[in-house]
Amino acid sequence: MNEYRFCDLMIGQAESFEVQVTKDMEDRFRELTGDINPLHRDDSFASDVGDGKFSGHVAFGMLTASFYSTLAGVYLPGKYSLIHSLDIKFQKPVYAGDRLAVRGEVVDKQESLKLIRVKAVIKNDRDESVSRAEMKILVLR
Repeated sequence: MNEYRFCDLMIGQAESFEVQVTKDMEDRFRELTGDINPLHRDDSFASDVGDGKFSGHVAFGMLTASFYSTLAGVYLPGKYSLIHSLDIKFQKPVYAGDRLAVRGEVVDKQESLKLIRVKAVIKNDRDESVSRAEMKILVLR
């Protein structure tokens, strides 16, 4: 876990990590949230409702979005982070088995609030952007 303090962070500084979405993650997310929507567990339903544009059931968007929390809380800035706001744009579906690359870059610092603005993206293993986000993160030290 990184422990960047506000004074350590610079505009242009970036961090990234990779994670693979698994069926076990989907099952645990379903159990935690109670979201039993068939789009997230039934391949034929997903294919039918998506008019063939989905190759199987779609991973929960909020499961993949949770990796933005990991980005802030573990990587950028890490230990001293508190997410103030998060604006996410979902762009492509994610499926179990996809390997995701999560990357964020500091694009602004507000000294008076000890707040950084991070532009982040999650790409799949085909280098396609599956979501983009802008995060405002308070740096507590």
